[in-house]
Amino acid sequence: MRIFWLASCTLITISFNSLALDVKQRFDHLDKDKNGFLSVQELSSQPHLQKRMAQWDTDKDQQISLLEFKHYLTNKS
Repeated sequence: MRIFWLASCTLITISFNSLALDVKQRFDHLDKDKNGFLSVQELSSQPHLQKRMAQWDTDKDQQISLLEFKHYLTNKS
């Protein structure tokens, strides 16, 4: 039982780390000017993301931070 629990915890940790890396890779791919934010122009190649930008721009600064992007990807319905 203890081995099963340890294996489960290890797999969950690896899964979360993989998700975090995937989110960062997606963000970096879209962040063309590498300033750490996604602008409306950078999202123009992704109309489905650009259309919902206002919903996930929580601080209303007209750009998307990595944290806002992560929140959007992990909490979208």
